[in-house]
Amino acid sequence: MKVLLSDLNRFLEHELSISEVLDVLERIGVEVEDVMTIGENFGRIIPVKVLGVEKVGNLTWVEIRVDGDKVRTATTDQVYVGETLLWADVPPKKFGDRISYGMFISEEELGLSPKSENLIRVRDVETYKEDFLIGDSLIELYITPNRPDLFGAMWIAKEISLFSGVAFKGLNLRENPKDTFSFEIDISTLGCDLYTIRKIRLGKGKTPDVIRRKLFLVGFNPINPAVDATNWVSYIVGQPLHAFDSRKVKGRIRVIESQGGETFISLAGEKYTLPPGIICIADEEKILALGGVIGGLESGTYEDTEEILLESAHFLPEYIRKAETLTGIFTESSRRFEKNTSPHLVELGSLYAAELLKEWCGAEYTNILKSGRVKPQKEIEVNLKKFNIYFPDFKGDVKDILEKLEFSIVPNGKSIKVRPPIHRTDISFQEDVFEEIARFIGYDNIPSKPSPLAPLPPSPRDRIYDEILTFLSSKGGYQVVSLGLFSDREVEGSKGYEITSGFNESFKYLSTSPIPHILKAISYNLRLGNPPKPLFSLVRIYDPDEKVYIIMGAYKPMKYSHIKGFLDSLREKFGWKYDYTFPSDDPYLHPSASADIFFENRKVGAAGTVRPKKARVFGIKREVYVWYIEVLPPSSAVKRRISKLPASFKDISILVPRDTKYHHIERTIEGICKKFKEVEGWQLMDIYTGKNIPEGTISFTFRFIIRPLEKSLTEEEINGIFSQIRSKIAEKYKIRG
Repeated sequence: MKVLLSDLNRFLEHELSISEVLDVLERIGVEVEDVMTIGENFGRIIPVKVLGVEKVGNLTWVEIRVDGDKVRTATTDQVYVGETLLWADVPPKKFGDRISYGMFISEEELGLSPKSENLIRVRDVETYKEDFLIGDSLIELYITPNRPDLFGAMWIAKEISLFSGVAFKGLNLRENPKDTFSFEIDISTLGCDLYTIRKIRLGKGKTPDVIRRKLFLVGFNPINPAVDATNWVSYIVGQPLHAFDSRKVKGRIRVIESQGGETFISLAGEKYTLPPGIICIADEEKILALGGVIGGLESGTYEDTEEILLESAHFLPEYIRKAETLTGIFTESSRRFEKNTSPHLVELGSLYAAELLKEWCGAEYTNILKSGRVKPQKEIEVNLKKFNIYFPDFKGDVKDILEKLEFSIVPNGKSIKVRPPIHRTDISFQEDVFEEIARFIGYDNIPSKPSPLAPLPPSPRDRIYDEILTFLSSKGGYQVVSLGLFSDREVEGSKGYEITSGFNESFKYLSTSPIPHILKAISYNLRLGNPPKPLFSLVRIYDPDEKVYIIMGAYKPMKYSHIKGFLDSLREKFGWKYDYTFPSDDPYLHPSASADIFFENRKVGAAGTVRPKKARVFGIKREVYVWYIEVLPPSSAVKRRISKLPASFKDISILVPRDTKYHHIERTIEGICKKFKEVEGWQLMDIYTGKNIPEGTISFTFRFIIRPLEKSLTEEEINGIFSQIRSKIAEKYKIRG
């Protein structure tokens, strides 16, 4: 979410500086990802009047006055005497024997439009900073999924007001329709609980330039007053709207679900064949829009549109997520609805857009027509005695804080009942209310000692999970968390239990293999354009009993050896004694490059290369390598007494035929090292297949760690142990170097 400082201050009684706003946002737990100041790439930016113009070749030399001195600035644009341009103080530049001081700038160079052919012309030197947003701050926020209200600048300002003590100024709108209007609306889906529409006759005029500039900065594409008004309301209030050209709507409005097979052309000109269960806005003849997602090309507004039907509605988030997943369409509108923006903003958003169009272009609007209804805000019972258990040292008045946070309060004996503010949909339980109070008090002011209701310490089983995750992270792995639900195609051959909610075909099944969990994470990582990293996850499989696996995956240009080292490290740390059989029977793994992992004659995992066909189901077109292993009991770990004596390191390189299974080498070396109590461990250091070794062979380099337990060893004793290890390996493999 991007928001301008000026748009936050608009709703505050007193303007706050950017540092004051950032301080409040940090205290209330809203993450700031980036801050940019408009014009920060330049020095001073000031309006200057053109005193003279001289054309020399391709350049126009413009005479201006800066700080009382006349200077010349070169430009390739057409400039006229008497105009006022926006000039930026940048280092002088020499053209032939002349020096150009500063530069004239365009909206594109200030970041106010995608492309600008002309220099900025200043109409009012008194307001040029406000007109071109110079010095304004663009704040980029990460909005957590539980705070959809913060997708509206007004509600961010509200939050800042509550936690800074600066009074809040609302929109203060009044419904003032010019005419009455009747229209039939028919809702036949549970995915829409409120649908409203009003007619607006557009006047002559255009979107104010400063609004167009702001829309572009915060991520919207300015188009025409009708569309710009809906986008501005979405940005300020957080309520998505849609405008239909009234000439293109035939008969009543129907809010329906697609049956499957219908065609729809979006505003972007893309044609879609709809699956069943997508909310559609339709008239008597055609689909006009995908509800809460995107409008249709055939009913959009254009320059010749004179009258619009303005839609403001509330769609249930699960239906919007289903539409996004099945169509692949993600918009600013769907992003807000999928996080459950408040249904109580529907009428406010419609009125605000109507008033904007009245202000911008003299539009006239009708009454609002409604179909459906939204439930009143839920009453939440708050047990004050339980609050005192959570916050035993708090001496303030809970009711006073809740009133400041704009909760409606109903006394109820030893407890109270509260209703959250209308724009908040994330407050549903007593603990949510406690969290709001804690934020208001300030987390730093809450004692750190645990509450008597705090959860018990983790069980031994949970502790080993935490230890594994921490260990893999410390080695350079990146933990991912899997939702664990997949489509029919994604779990073909490993289909587990079916989810009966029927919410979404893409999240319908559990898997009996851990591999889909990591493939989904790799697919997401690739779509984001992130660099390849070893990803791992802790997953639960129900087949039919619960089993917990640790799984890791990587993809080209990484190699299998990159993640195999993590598995070897886990085995060494926890003393897991497992064996391999070739190939794996996991349907996701390639039969010629895979193995199953066995522990005490029981399959506990697998490793290898993912079948390309399986990877492509997840949109992955690269070679993918994975391993997974059941989290074995801690009792299987080998304990070795810690030695205080220094270690010695010795390396050996061996040559083997290229088709030699690495597991066989591993097993041989492990058996040899068991016979020497001074050998603390060993690890693979390098794999080489280049020049200077016989064709058809491969070289493995291993490092052995020799550390005595009782007394220091002489160099001769260390070399003797190493010589025996080397001799035994030489009996099996050819030693190189």
